[in-house]
Amino acid sequence: MGEFAESIERITLELLSNLIQGNAILRVPRNSAANMISEYRRVSYNNHGSRHSFCLLIYMLSRVHRLQVHGGSFTVRGLYYDNPLLIRSQSRIAEARLDVCRMLNTSPLSLGILAASKGLVAGDLRLLMTNGDVLDSSLYGGPMTLPTDPEKIDRIETQAEFILIVEKESVFQGLLSRNVFGTFERRFILITGKGYPDCCTRRIVHRLTVENQLAAYILVDADPFGVEIMLVYRHGSQSMSFSSQGLTTPALRWIGLHPSEIPALGTGAVALVAGDNKKINDLLARNDLEPGVRQELRMLQDVQLKAEIESVIDFLTDDYIPNKINRNLFL
Repeated sequence: MGEFAESIERITLELLSNLIQGNAILRVPRNSAANMISEYRRVSYNNHGSRHSFCLLIYMLSRVHRLQVHGGSFTVRGLYYDNPLLIRSQSRIAEARLDVCRMLNTSPLSLGILAASKGLVAGDLRLLMTNGDVLDSSLYGGPMTLPTDPEKIDRIETQAEFILIVEKESVFQGLLSRNVFGTFERRFILITGKGYPDCCTRRIVHRLTVENQLAAYILVDADPFGVEIMLVYRHGSQSMSFSSQGLTTPALRWIGLHPSEIPALGTGAVALVAGDNKKINDLLARNDLEPGVRQELRMLQDVQLKAEIESVIDFLTDDYIPNKINRNLFL
């Protein structure tokens, strides 16, 4: 029996005890960091506003318990199509998935609750799967979608020297079209999570840095959302701060775009909007920011400008990326 089955059974017994008293209530931690749970959210069947959420939690707990007892995995998309009348939308079942992870204080990957992988990879990378399959990105001559379940990767083989993560698929494709692999004399792996990365992409980056001991670099927009994406790879998602083990890369090297470089871009920068400034303040309120990152966020506030990677796309392969990596110009 899986390690979380007993926890689900304890939750069920607590629910039955509440039912005897006439209260159909589930308690969901609002969030926890370092295993410190400060408060709970009560999800009740008796409350019309939370009744659907209650039913989805029961449904998700039962499916997870079955996985823990019998093994296997399922996807959020597959769950939705199994019972669309109950679930109503994929976003609702995704919320229930996160709530169950909070209740069990673990990640979706640990429970076998998978979302379709959106990460892309190119370069010197071979994934040896537990079923004997070999996924070799070098054979495709272009991007390869990362597998949905990274725990089914038995071993990762590569002769690369480092990983380069780029924020957006458009930049990923742009680098490939500009023959980025032919520009470097060193082998590397190119990865994108297409914006905010999913657990699978973050897990594979983590495994590459730990198991294959590769240095990891990241290139994001010089705006608060780009900085936040970098921090998700480095420290984990704030919405999943209760369980980031095996999903973070603390030694991730941020090579750009740095806000301090914006004044040199000239016409490549645009003004910040209200949402940008709110996001900057939210990030500055975090207690896990490195001094250099905090300084760059202050620079964004000072110049009130932002810039996208595309503003320097013509210089990335021949100048910007090699210069930043070879001269260790990262934060």
